Amino acid sequence: MLRLYTSKQNSPTVIIPDFCDYLQKYARHYLQEAPTLAVYLDDPQATVIQELEKLEADSKIQLHSDTKGRRTAFVPQFFVDRIALRYREIDEHADVPYPLASELPAGFPQNFMKPIYITTDLSAMIEGGDRAAGILHQLTFPDETPPILYPSHLSHEKLLDYALGKIRLFLRKDESRDYIQKRMMVANPGKEMTIKNQLIQFQTRPTESLRAMKHAGESYLFWNYMCSFIRQDFAKKNEKTPEEIALIQSVYVVEYMNSHYKSKAQADLQRETALKNLELAFQKPPYYFDMETITRFTDSRGVPLLGQYRNTDLEAFINERTGGSGFNTLPPLVVFKTDNGNRYFLLKDKIIPLVMKLCNEGRVIAKDMITKDWYQLLKDFRQEDAMKNQLEFEKKVVAICKAGAPILYSVLNATFIPLLALEGSGSAERESGFKIFEHGRLMSYSQLLMLNRQQLLTDTRIMLPFWYTIPIISSIVAFFRRPREPKRRKTEVQGPAKLVSEELTASTGQDSAAAKQKRKEEIQQAAKAIQKKLVPPGSSLEKEISSRLDLWNRTLDPQQKENLTEDVNSLIRDYIRRILKTIRGSTFDMARVDNLATALVDTPSLMKIKNRDALLDYVKLYIVNLLKNIA
Repeated sequence: MLRLYTSKQNSPTVIIPDFCDYLQKYARHYLQEAPTLAVYLDDPQATVIQELEKLEADSKIQLHSDTKGRRTAFVPQFFVDRIALRYREIDEHADVPYPLASELPAGFPQNFMKPIYITTDLSAMIEGGDRAAGILHQLTFPDETPPILYPSHLSHEKLLDYALGKIRLFLRKDESRDYIQKRMMVANPGKEMTIKNQLIQFQTRPTESLRAMKHAGESYLFWNYMCSFIRQDFAKKNEKTPEEIALIQSVYVVEYMNSHYKSKAQADLQRETALKNLELAFQKPPYYFDMETITRFTDSRGVPLLGQYRNTDLEAFINERTGGSGFNTLPPLVVFKTDNGNRYFLLKDKIIPLVMKLCNEGRVIAKDMITKDWYQLLKDFRQEDAMKNQLEFEKKVVAICKAGAPILYSVLNATFIPLLALEGSGSAERESGFKIFEHGRLMSYSQLLMLNRQQLLTDTRIMLPFWYTIPIISSIVAFFRRPREPKRRKTEVQGPAKLVSEELTASTGQDSAAAKQKRKEEIQQAAKAIQKKLVPPGSSLEKEISSRLDLWNRTLDPQQKENLTEDVNSLIRDYIRRILKTIRGSTFDMARVDNLATALVDTPSLMKIKNRDALLDYVKLYIVNLLKNIA
């Protein structure tokens, strides 16, 4: 109502008593259409004053008293509306000059004005700056050219359209077009026809000309030269007419908008190139990457890709590539997680090559660990079920793969593996020469790792001293060295016992309670004997573990350091849990601890840790601590 009233009075100052009379008449006239106006029928002055004070508290109006003692309200929105009306006039008549900041009264409230410097702020405003309604933007130029005003709701594309209209009007006057065309042709020899065609397009097909500017290209130089020549000509004049001032203002707007579109086109091209390089990076070994690694991808020059595109671009790329591509169809980029919660991304086309690579690496690890375990058992004249039973052998291979090759285990157990079999991987398998499916099902771990139970057993036996192969001698030695087991009562309840040390548990077979307790005591005594060799006098096992921990785990971030320590400890506990049933107090010595620690440190998970010697000592001490505290 205030805006309507100021428009009718053609003044931003409202005399409140007169406004109350107007409001009362308005309420009587439109009461049936707007029943809420009933509050203004009887003496509305108190209600109006109350509402005006609220508007003043929100900095939307200013209350004053005139020389006659009457209450008045200054409505800044009056100028916003007038300037918006001026731009409607410019839309119809290009010769109407821009509104200038000098047209506002001296006391105009600053909260209704937002200054914009064309050299620094315009690009940010175009890309989504503050578009709050009901205020004015003051566009300031780099020289003494008067700043122009435009309402905040006016789009910058529309402002550019007004500026182009004024330049188009200038070129139609006298011989301006021929003059500018000649200067541009002299500055660009060999491009005479291009310049002529672009000028014709600008004057006859404005929409196509504007579209060409947004896409930069050859039009960038056209606008750059034309704006520069016009500005140079008028810079020589000391006194300029309002039309000439408006032309210079338009040239600045076009010049900086042209530079903005050029920069945007270059940024878009850089982003597209960087995203292509990002896609190529996924095709390089090791083929699987976590998000932290992805953010550190670089181009061929070593420049980080993140920076050539934004975080939102990277997120959009990941979401698009990992999104569902159809029923029973894998997306181009698949995701899998390891047991410790790490999340990795992998191209669908690289699943088979990755599995082949990991199987080649995992075969060495699994073969070495199985050979060492079986060698120690056979050396003690003992055996395990995995030596004789293929099903138990498969379980052992899976357990070793889970501990020693966690990435391979995670990939083979990922949710996309069944879909890969269903989708068909024949061409990928033929191309790589490596099969992972048989009759639509994943092959066994022993097949994938090319581990033959009989061959491994034979190879392990070959490693034994020669007299183990002589039946008479080996039988005599076995009689004295093989551990005695008490006879079992038929009525005895048999079952697994639990080793509890922190989170450590393992099966101890079907020994009697007394035998189990005796075995635990023997292991504890052996661990304490080894502790004396590992821990120097005057120190303790806990101090030595802590000192070795600080040597190999030098991570600065406390949380990351704690997580790494727990990962290593969990790996040690899992490994000891699996082989606990093979440990006997009589054979558990320093050499066995060395073998166990070396096998653990040589796994891919721990080979990444640089200080190997400190880690090896830590693993030995931690194993002794676990076995010393068997409960």
